[in-house]
Amino acid sequence: MVNLNKKFGDKIKFIGINVAVNEKIERVKDYIKSNGINFPNIFDQDKKIIKAFNVMGTPTHIIIDRKGVIRYRDSELPEDLGKHMKELLN
Repeated sequence: MVNLNKKFGDKIKFIGINVAVNEKIERVKDYIKSNGINFPNIFDQDKKIIKAFNVMGTPTHIIIDRKGVIRYRDSELPEDLGKHMKELLN
């Protein structure tokens, strides 16, 4: 995701959602910093976001277009993720 943000970040918004399952915010912040994550991250302590998107496990990757339509949803990123990103730009 870091590389995709570098490539497409000026055109596509990347947001990480941390679901606070057995994690403390300090540990999440350390992970973000140590892994060079360069896009905004939200700590979903109240579980509102995972409930809204019916997330059943982590990780869950969701790609949403400008109209709010979910274009991709899975526990793994697709091998052709670059193609998905380009489609969002059209």
